Amino acid sequence: MKKLALTLLTSALVVTAAAGCAKSGDSSGAQGSSGGGAGGSKEKVELTWWVDTRGDVQAAYEEIKKGFEEANPNVKINMVRTPDDKINERISIAANTNEIPDIQQGSFFWPLSYAKKGLLVPLDDIIDKADFEEKTLQSVSVDGKAYIYPNSTVAIGLLVNKDLFKEKGALDLLPQNMQPWTYDQFMKAAKAVTDPAKQVYGYGLYAGDTGGDQGNHSFLWGFGAKSWNEDNSKAVLNSPEGAKGVEFMTKMIDEGVVPPGAAGLKASTEFSDMFVQGKLGMMFGNIGNLPVLNKAFTEGNAKKFEVDLVPYPSLDGQSSNTVLFGYGTWAWNTKNETKMKWAKEFVKYMNTPENMAKMAKAESVIGARKSMASNYAEGTLQNKTISLFKYAGNIGLSVPGYPETRSAFYPELQAAFTKKKTAQQALDDWARKANEIIAHTSK
Repeated sequence: MKKLALTLLTSALVVTAAAGCAKSGDSSGAQGSSGGGAGGSKEKVELTWWVDTRGDVQAAYEEIKKGFEEANPNVKINMVRTPDDKINERISIAANTNEIPDIQQGSFFWPLSYAKKGLLVPLDDIIDKADFEEKTLQSVSVDGKAYIYPNSTVAIGLLVNKDLFKEKGALDLLPQNMQPWTYDQFMKAAKAVTDPAKQVYGYGLYAGDTGGDQGNHSFLWGFGAKSWNEDNSKAVLNSPEGAKGVEFMTKMIDEGVVPPGAAGLKASTEFSDMFVQGKLGMMFGNIGNLPVLNKAFTEGNAKKFEVDLVPYPSLDGQSSNTVLFGYGTWAWNTKNETKMKWAKEFVKYMNTPENMAKMAKAESVIGARKSMASNYAEGTLQNKTISLFKYAGNIGLSVPGYPETRSAFYPELQAAFTKKKTAQQALDDWARKANEIIAHTSK
């Protein structure tokens, strides 16, 4: 089974010279030839563009690349499909070996920690900011400067197997029309569809790796916790509110509404092996998971069921919490002025309203521009996703050493879930480690 579409998972690192990556200090970009759009210059330029591997957007990428090369015949773009598996490690190695690409298309989660190191090109002068929600722009910015051109924005919620709730006569326990709900209501709904004899559980809890950890943070935020302080300089999840959230998660384990061994389960495994197979009533997810689900249904690898989306619960039932998952385009600072100039031109071209509409034809994509919201009919999963944007919290993408803080988080959740540590001890230990990472990375 395929893994979650929008999480950062694992595979082998391959960074080769054949990929055509731009080396820092390489000034060989200008060799003269036909003209182009960047100031009418005539240099011949070859750029490397790393793209994510989501299958439903590849045709749009190819079309956009072709259109830019036809309009700028002096520019050749080498498109390199780069799997999400170990993407943070790939980027780190590329940055430290002067092998970063000129342009990259991928998740907001990947590059922002490099902004303070001067490795990203600011894009404020090319982003049409009036056509984007402020929350979206904040999610691609560091210290007030935008470094990613957002083109696909989704928000996490709880994916629901409505058929399980129908079978139990429990549809009325789910929130209607994306209305907020409480943890008590959530627990009641989870219990209603839990049937251990059939290996069916109400909620897919996990702490096996960093994948999907945004869902665990969102769960704690509903108790009033925050992961980071206002300027992203300190981890603050070890608040009394955060501890109450972890205690509630361990209560779900104790009451048997989640699969056994939740501490060691991975979000990807639960999605592929359990949710797709109709064994979970609810779990962390977003519309980026739909292609995997639909493929399993179409190929007969899973029995088809009706999928819905509901908000994360909150303590008072008056609001919700989510993390903006987004995809966008950015340019790396390769120190090659010619290539960086043309890289920005391509980033701008890729994200015109026309080209963003091409990408938005893909099932996993919601066009990031406000002007595109009307394309999604009321009641669709896309429209429901848009309604979650206002609840977006700060997951810490620009926190110095953010990927390392993620790696330090799940072992502490495991310790709490297995009761080797109290909820407060686990969060205190993570906050200490996270703040040490921030201090070290900030030097």
